[in-house]
Amino acid sequence: MQASLLQENLNIALSVTSRFTALKSNLPILSNILISSDAGRLKLSATNLEMGINYWIGGKIEAEGSFAVPSKEVTEFISYLPSGKIDISLNSKSLLEVISPKAQSTFATSPIVDFPVLPQINDKTAIEIDQKIISDTITQVAFAAATDDSRPVLTAVLCRFTKDSFRLVATDGFRLSLKEIKMVDPLELPQDQDNLTFLIPSRSLQEVAKLAKSSKKLKMGLSVDSHQLIFVLPDMELVSRLIEGDFPDYQRIIPEVFTTKIYLDKNEFSQAIKIASVFARESANVVKLSVKASSIEVSANATQVGQNKVTVDAKVEGDPLEIAFNYKFISDYISICQGDELIIELNEPLTPALFHDSKDPHLTHIIMPVRIQD
Repeated sequence: MQASLLQENLNIALSVTSRFTALKSNLPILSNILISSDAGRLKLSATNLEMGINYWIGGKIEAEGSFAVPSKEVTEFISYLPSGKIDISLNSKSLLEVISPKAQSTFATSPIVDFPVLPQINDKTAIEIDQKIISDTITQVAFAAATDDSRPVLTAVLCRFTKDSFRLVATDGFRLSLKEIKMVDPLELPQDQDNLTFLIPSRSLQEVAKLAKSSKKLKMGLSVDSHQLIFVLPDMELVSRLIEGDFPDYQRIIPEVFTTKIYLDKNEFSQAIKIASVFARESANVVKLSVKASSIEVSANATQVGQNKVTVDAKVEGDPLEIAFNYKFISDYISICQGDELIIELNEPLTPALFHDSKDPHLTHIIMPVRIQD
Protein backbone atom coordinates (compact mmCIF):
# COMPACT_ATOMS: atom_id res chain seq x y z
CA MET A 1 0.00 0.00 0.00
CA GLN A 2 1.24 3.45 -0.92
CA ALA A 3 -0.90 6.58 -1.16
CA SER A 4 -0.86 10.37 -0.97
CA LEU A 5 -3.76 12.38 0.44
CA LEU A 6 -4.68 15.54 2.33
CA GLN A 7 -4.28 15.62 6.10
CA GLU A 8 -7.60 17.42 6.54
CA ASN A 9 -9.51 14.66 4.71
CA LEU A 10 -7.80 11.86 6.61
CA ASN A 11 -8.26 13.68 9.91
CA ILE A 12 -12.05 13.95 9.43
CA ALA A 13 -12.32 10.33 8.30
CA LEU A 14 -10.33 9.04 11.28
CA SER A 15 -12.24 11.13 13.80
CA VAL A 16 -15.53 9.67 12.51
CA THR A 17 -14.47 6.04 12.11
CA SER A 18 -12.70 5.97 15.49
CA ARG A 19 -16.10 6.40 17.19
CA PHE A 20 -17.04 2.94 15.95
CA THR A 21 -14.06 1.09 17.42
CA ALA A 22 -14.11 -0.87 20.68
CA LEU A 23 -11.20 0.28 22.84
CA LYS A 24 -12.11 -2.15 25.64
CA SER A 25 -12.77 -5.53 24.10
CA ASN A 26 -11.65 -9.13 24.34
CA LEU A 27 -10.88 -8.84 20.62
CA PRO A 28 -7.90 -6.46 20.24
CA ILE A 29 -8.53 -6.07 16.50
CA LEU A 30 -11.71 -4.12 17.28
CA SER A 31 -9.60 -1.22 18.57
CA ASN A 32 -8.12 -0.91 15.07
CA ILE A 33 -9.19 0.89 11.91
CA LEU A 34 -8.84 -1.03 8.67
CA ILE A 35 -7.47 1.14 5.84
CA SER A 36 -7.57 -0.28 2.33
CA SER A 37 -7.46 0.84 -1.29
CA ASP A 38 -10.78 0.58 -3.09
CA ALA A 39 -11.35 1.57 -6.72
CA GLY A 40 -8.96 4.52 -6.63
CA ARG A 41 -9.97 5.72 -3.16
CA LEU A 42 -9.04 4.91 0.42
CA LYS A 43 -11.62 3.09 2.52
CA LEU A 44 -11.55 3.29 6.32
CA SER A 45 -13.52 0.65 8.21
CA ALA A 46 -14.25 0.17 11.91
CA THR A 47 -16.65 -1.87 14.01
CA ASN A 48 -17.47 -2.67 17.62
CA LEU A 49 -19.73 -5.56 16.49
CA GLU A 50 -22.85 -3.52 17.30
CA MET A 51 -22.17 -0.72 14.83
CA GLY A 52 -19.75 -0.44 11.96
CA ILE A 53 -18.71 2.05 9.31
CA ASN A 54 -17.10 2.23 5.90
CA TYR A 55 -15.79 5.71 5.04
CA TRP A 56 -14.28 6.57 1.64
CA ILE A 57 -11.89 9.47 0.95
CA GLY A 58 -10.05 10.58 -2.15
CA GLY A 59 -6.32 10.21 -2.62
CA LYS A 60 -3.63 9.23 -5.08
CA ILE A 61 -3.10 5.48 -4.83
CA GLU A 62 0.40 4.46 -5.91
CA ALA A 63 0.14 0.81 -4.79
CA GLU A 64 -2.89 -1.24 -3.70
CA GLY A 65 -3.09 -2.86 -0.29
CA SER A 66 -4.63 -2.80 3.17
CA PHE A 67 -3.61 -2.69 6.83
CA ALA A 68 -5.12 -2.31 10.32
CA VAL A 69 -3.77 0.31 12.70
CA PRO A 70 -4.55 1.29 16.32
CA SER A 71 -7.38 3.82 16.23
CA LYS A 72 -6.56 5.98 19.25
CA GLU A 73 -2.89 6.66 18.52
CA VAL A 74 -3.18 7.14 14.74
CA THR A 75 -6.25 9.40 15.03
CA GLU A 76 -4.52 11.58 17.63
CA PHE A 77 -1.28 11.73 15.65
CA ILE A 78 -2.93 12.74 12.36
CA SER A 79 -4.95 15.44 14.14
CA TYR A 80 -1.71 17.12 15.25
CA LEU A 81 -0.22 17.33 11.75
CA PRO A 82 -0.55 20.56 9.75
CA SER A 83 -2.92 20.72 6.81
CA GLY A 84 -1.57 19.64 3.45
CA LYS A 85 -0.28 16.60 1.69
CA ILE A 86 0.83 13.49 3.59
CA ASP A 87 2.18 10.18 2.29
CA ILE A 88 1.37 6.81 3.79
CA SER A 89 2.88 3.45 2.93
CA LEU A 90 3.37 -0.03 4.30
CA ASN A 91 7.03 -1.04 4.44
CA SER A 92 8.62 -4.47 4.21
CA LYS A 93 8.36 -4.94 7.97
CA SER A 94 4.57 -4.34 7.90
CA LEU A 95 4.98 -0.97 9.58
CA LEU A 96 2.86 1.96 8.48
CA GLU A 97 5.00 4.95 7.53
CA VAL A 98 3.38 8.39 7.69
CA ILE A 99 5.35 11.26 6.17
CA SER A 100 4.37 14.92 6.20
CA PRO A 101 6.59 17.93 5.34
CA LYS A 102 7.84 18.21 8.95
CA ALA A 103 7.08 14.88 10.60
CA GLN A 104 7.77 11.22 9.97
CA SER A 105 6.44 8.33 12.04
CA THR A 106 5.84 4.59 11.91
CA PHE A 107 3.03 2.58 13.46
CA ALA A 108 2.67 -1.12 14.11
CA THR A 109 -0.10 -2.84 12.14
CA SER A 110 -2.26 -5.87 12.86
CA PRO A 111 -3.12 -8.81 10.56
CA ILE A 112 -6.14 -7.85 8.47
CA VAL A 113 -7.32 -11.45 8.43
CA ASP A 114 -8.56 -10.90 12.01
CA PHE A 115 -10.70 -7.88 11.06
CA PRO A 116 -14.46 -8.63 10.86
CA VAL A 117 -16.03 -8.38 7.40
CA LEU A 118 -18.73 -5.70 7.29
CA PRO A 119 -21.86 -6.84 5.42
CA GLN A 120 -23.19 -5.37 2.19
CA ILE A 121 -26.71 -4.11 1.63
CA ASN A 122 -29.27 -6.33 -0.05
CA ASP A 123 -30.70 -3.91 -2.62
CA LYS A 124 -33.90 -5.95 -2.83
CA THR A 125 -34.76 -4.80 0.70
CA ALA A 126 -33.64 -1.16 0.31
CA ILE A 127 -35.78 1.95 0.61
CA GLU A 128 -34.93 5.64 0.18
CA ILE A 129 -36.29 8.37 2.42
CA ASP A 130 -35.82 12.12 2.82
CA GLN A 131 -32.75 12.59 5.02
CA LYS A 132 -33.87 15.73 6.84
CA ILE A 133 -37.26 14.30 7.78
CA ILE A 134 -35.85 11.07 9.18
CA SER A 135 -32.93 12.83 10.95
CA ASP A 136 -35.24 15.37 12.61
CA THR A 137 -37.55 12.56 13.74
CA ILE A 138 -34.64 10.57 15.17
CA THR A 139 -33.60 13.62 17.20
CA GLN A 140 -37.12 13.98 18.63
CA VAL A 141 -37.54 10.30 19.51
CA ALA A 142 -34.29 8.40 20.09
CA PHE A 143 -33.33 10.24 23.30
CA ALA A 144 -36.24 8.55 25.12
CA ALA A 145 -34.75 5.06 24.69
CA ALA A 146 -33.02 3.35 27.62
CA THR A 147 -29.25 3.73 27.94
CA ASP A 148 -28.56 0.62 30.04
CA ASP A 149 -28.69 -2.89 28.61
CA SER A 150 -30.69 -4.60 31.37
CA ARG A 151 -33.64 -4.76 28.94
CA PRO A 152 -32.09 -4.62 25.46
CA VAL A 153 -35.40 -4.07 23.69
CA LEU A 154 -35.79 -0.72 25.49
CA THR A 155 -32.48 0.51 24.05
CA ALA A 156 -34.06 0.23 20.60
CA VAL A 157 -36.25 2.55 18.57
CA LEU A 158 -39.24 0.89 16.93
CA CYS A 159 -39.24 1.99 13.29
CA ARG A 160 -42.20 1.12 11.09
CA PHE A 161 -42.35 2.14 7.45
CA THR A 162 -45.38 1.89 5.16
CA LYS A 163 -45.91 3.34 1.70
CA ASP A 164 -47.74 6.36 3.10
CA SER A 165 -46.04 7.00 6.45
CA PHE A 166 -43.36 6.07 8.91
CA ARG A 167 -43.42 5.92 12.71
CA LEU A 168 -40.61 6.01 15.26
CA VAL A 169 -41.21 5.09 18.93
CA ALA A 170 -38.82 4.93 21.88
CA THR A 171 -39.36 4.33 25.59
CA ASP A 172 -37.19 3.58 28.62
CA GLY A 173 -40.17 2.58 30.77
CA PHE A 174 -40.44 6.04 32.38
CA ARG A 175 -41.07 8.15 29.29
CA LEU A 176 -42.12 7.59 25.70
CA SER A 177 -41.60 9.57 22.52
CA LEU A 178 -43.56 8.85 19.34
CA LYS A 179 -43.74 10.56 16.00
CA GLU A 180 -45.58 9.59 12.86
CA ILE A 181 -44.92 11.29 9.53
CA LYS A 182 -47.30 11.14 6.58
CA MET A 183 -45.30 10.89 3.36
CA VAL A 184 -45.85 13.44 0.60
CA ASP A 185 -44.25 11.06 -1.90
CA PRO A 186 -45.05 7.38 -1.26
CA LEU A 187 -42.16 5.16 -0.18
CA GLU A 188 -41.17 2.44 -2.58
CA LEU A 189 -41.18 -0.66 -0.39
CA PRO A 190 -39.68 -4.00 -1.44
CA GLN A 191 -41.97 -6.05 -3.65
CA ASP A 192 -44.85 -7.87 -1.92
CA GLN A 193 -44.35 -6.01 1.42
CA ASP A 194 -46.85 -3.53 2.83
CA ASN A 195 -44.61 -2.48 5.74
CA LEU A 196 -41.10 -2.75 7.14
CA THR A 197 -40.60 -2.89 10.90
CA PHE A 198 -37.21 -2.78 12.64
CA LEU A 199 -35.91 -2.52 16.20
CA ILE A 200 -32.82 -0.36 15.73
CA PRO A 201 -30.47 0.55 18.61
CA SER A 202 -30.98 4.18 19.60
CA ARG A 203 -27.21 4.80 19.51
CA SER A 204 -27.09 3.68 15.88
CA LEU A 205 -29.88 6.02 14.84
CA GLN A 206 -28.28 8.94 16.65
CA GLU A 207 -25.08 8.34 14.69
CA VAL A 208 -27.09 8.25 11.47
CA ALA A 209 -28.72 11.58 12.30
CA LYS A 210 -25.32 13.06 13.12
CA LEU A 211 -23.60 11.91 9.93
CA ALA A 212 -26.42 12.21 7.38
CA LYS A 213 -26.60 16.01 7.26
CA SER A 214 -24.79 16.35 3.91
CA SER A 215 -27.21 14.21 1.90
CA LYS A 216 -30.73 14.76 0.60
CA LYS A 217 -31.77 11.10 0.57
CA LEU A 218 -31.00 8.31 2.98
CA LYS A 219 -30.89 4.76 1.65
CA MET A 220 -31.37 1.90 4.08
CA GLY A 221 -31.80 -1.84 3.77
CA LEU A 222 -31.05 -5.20 5.32
CA SER A 223 -27.83 -7.14 4.99
CA VAL A 224 -27.90 -10.34 2.97
CA ASP A 225 -28.45 -12.42 6.13
CA SER A 226 -31.16 -9.98 7.36
CA HIS A 227 -29.49 -9.65 10.79
CA GLN A 228 -28.14 -6.13 10.27
CA LEU A 229 -29.37 -2.86 8.81
CA ILE A 230 -27.19 -0.77 6.52
CA PHE A 231 -27.52 2.98 5.94
CA VAL A 232 -25.95 4.30 2.73
CA LEU A 233 -24.80 7.93 2.62
CA PRO A 234 -22.47 9.80 0.26
CA ASP A 235 -18.99 8.32 0.84
CA MET A 236 -20.23 6.38 3.89
CA GLU A 237 -22.01 3.20 4.93
CA LEU A 238 -23.20 2.66 8.50
CA VAL A 239 -23.94 -0.85 9.70
CA SER A 240 -26.12 -1.56 12.73
CA ARG A 241 -27.19 -4.77 14.35
CA LEU A 242 -30.92 -5.23 14.85
CA ILE A 243 -32.39 -5.98 18.27
CA GLU A 244 -34.63 -8.98 18.68
CA GLY A 245 -37.57 -9.08 21.05
CA ASP A 246 -41.08 -7.76 21.60
CA PHE A 247 -41.37 -4.00 21.89
CA PRO A 248 -43.75 -2.86 24.67
CA ASP A 249 -47.40 -2.27 23.77
CA TYR A 250 -46.87 1.49 23.89
CA GLN A 251 -50.35 2.41 22.65
CA ARG A 252 -51.86 0.91 25.79
CA ILE A 253 -50.20 3.50 28.06
CA ILE A 254 -51.22 6.60 26.06
CA PRO A 255 -54.34 8.03 27.74
CA GLU A 256 -57.27 8.87 25.49
CA VAL A 257 -58.95 11.45 27.75
CA PHE A 258 -57.67 13.99 30.30
CA THR A 259 -59.19 16.06 33.10
CA THR A 260 -56.65 18.91 33.07
CA LYS A 261 -55.01 20.76 30.19
CA ILE A 262 -52.28 23.36 30.68
CA TYR A 263 -50.88 25.86 28.14
CA LEU A 264 -47.43 27.25 29.02
CA ASP A 265 -44.81 29.54 27.56
CA LYS A 266 -41.94 27.18 26.74
CA ASN A 267 -39.10 29.52 27.70
CA GLU A 268 -40.68 30.62 30.98
CA PHE A 269 -41.41 27.01 31.95
CA SER A 270 -37.91 25.93 30.94
CA GLN A 271 -36.38 28.63 33.15
CA ALA A 272 -38.51 27.52 36.11
CA ILE A 273 -37.37 23.91 35.66
CA LYS A 274 -33.71 25.01 35.53
CA ILE A 275 -34.13 26.96 38.78
CA ALA A 276 -35.82 24.01 40.46
CA SER A 277 -33.10 21.62 39.23
CA VAL A 278 -30.56 23.27 41.56
CA PHE A 279 -32.52 21.80 44.46
CA ALA A 280 -33.95 18.73 42.70
CA ARG A 281 -30.48 17.34 41.94
CA GLU A 282 -30.02 16.75 45.66
CA SER A 283 -33.43 15.14 46.05
CA ALA A 284 -33.77 12.30 43.48
CA ASN A 285 -34.28 14.87 40.66
CA VAL A 286 -37.90 15.43 41.70
CA VAL A 287 -39.77 18.65 40.87
CA LYS A 288 -43.39 19.23 41.89
CA LEU A 289 -45.95 20.99 39.73
CA SER A 290 -48.89 22.50 41.59
CA VAL A 291 -51.58 23.36 39.08
CA LYS A 292 -53.66 26.42 40.07
CA ALA A 293 -56.50 28.24 38.35
CA SER A 294 -54.28 30.38 36.08
CA SER A 295 -50.73 29.31 36.84
CA ILE A 296 -48.55 26.44 37.91
CA GLU A 297 -46.10 26.49 40.77
CA VAL A 298 -42.81 24.68 40.12
CA SER A 299 -41.04 23.66 43.32
CA ALA A 300 -38.25 21.45 44.63
CA ASN A 301 -36.64 20.96 48.00
CA ALA A 302 -33.57 19.22 49.36
CA THR A 303 -32.82 18.84 53.04
CA GLN A 304 -29.15 19.75 52.68
CA VAL A 305 -29.69 22.67 50.28
CA GLY A 306 -33.05 24.34 50.79
CA GLN A 307 -36.19 24.81 48.75
CA ASN A 308 -37.65 27.00 46.05
CA LYS A 309 -40.90 27.90 44.33
CA VAL A 310 -41.38 29.55 40.94
CA THR A 311 -44.77 30.63 39.59
CA VAL A 312 -45.36 30.29 35.86
CA ASP A 313 -48.38 31.93 34.23
CA ALA A 314 -50.56 29.40 32.42
CA LYS A 315 -53.90 28.86 30.81
CA VAL A 316 -55.49 26.00 32.74
CA GLU A 317 -58.52 24.04 31.66
CA GLY A 318 -59.95 21.54 34.12
CA ASP A 319 -59.15 20.41 37.64
CA PRO A 320 -56.24 21.66 39.78
CA LEU A 321 -53.84 19.01 41.08
CA GLU A 322 -50.31 18.35 42.30
CA ILE A 323 -48.00 16.09 40.34
CA ALA A 324 -44.24 15.44 40.36
CA PHE A 325 -41.71 14.46 37.68
CA ASN A 326 -38.04 13.79 37.18
CA TYR A 327 -36.88 17.22 36.06
CA LYS A 328 -34.37 15.70 33.59
CA PHE A 329 -37.19 14.14 31.60
CA ILE A 330 -38.94 17.50 31.30
CA SER A 331 -35.70 19.27 30.33
CA ASP A 332 -34.91 16.65 27.69
CA TYR A 333 -38.34 17.10 26.17
CA ILE A 334 -38.19 20.90 26.16
CA SER A 335 -34.83 20.75 24.35
CA ILE A 336 -36.40 19.11 21.27
CA CYS A 337 -39.51 21.32 21.13
CA GLN A 338 -39.70 23.86 18.32
CA GLY A 339 -42.80 25.86 19.25
CA ASP A 340 -43.10 28.70 21.77
CA GLU A 341 -45.97 27.06 23.66
CA LEU A 342 -46.10 23.74 25.51
CA ILE A 343 -49.29 21.85 26.29
CA ILE A 344 -49.47 19.38 29.18
CA GLU A 345 -52.47 17.09 29.67
CA LEU A 346 -53.00 15.37 33.02
CA ASN A 347 -55.40 13.10 34.87
CA GLU A 348 -54.26 11.99 38.31
CA PRO A 349 -50.97 12.39 40.23
CA LEU A 350 -49.74 8.90 39.30
CA THR A 351 -51.09 8.47 35.77
CA PRO A 352 -49.11 9.21 32.56
CA ALA A 353 -48.86 12.84 31.49
CA LEU A 354 -49.01 13.85 27.83
CA PHE A 355 -46.72 16.64 26.58
CA HIS A 356 -47.36 18.46 23.28
CA ASP A 357 -45.28 20.84 21.21
CA SER A 358 -47.65 23.47 19.82
CA LYS A 359 -45.65 23.59 16.58
CA ASP A 360 -45.54 19.83 16.01
CA PRO A 361 -48.88 18.01 16.33
CA HIS A 362 -47.32 14.77 15.09
CA LEU A 363 -45.01 14.44 18.11
CA THR A 364 -46.41 12.66 21.17
CA HIS A 365 -44.44 12.54 24.41
CA ILE A 366 -45.41 10.74 27.61
CA ILE A 367 -43.70 11.17 30.99
CA MET A 368 -44.58 9.00 33.96
CA PRO A 369 -44.95 10.98 37.23
CA VAL A 370 -43.24 10.07 40.47
CA ARG A 371 -44.89 9.65 43.83
CA ILE A 372 -44.85 12.77 45.99
CA GLN A 373 -43.36 12.12 49.43
CA ASP A 374 -45.54 13.52 52.21
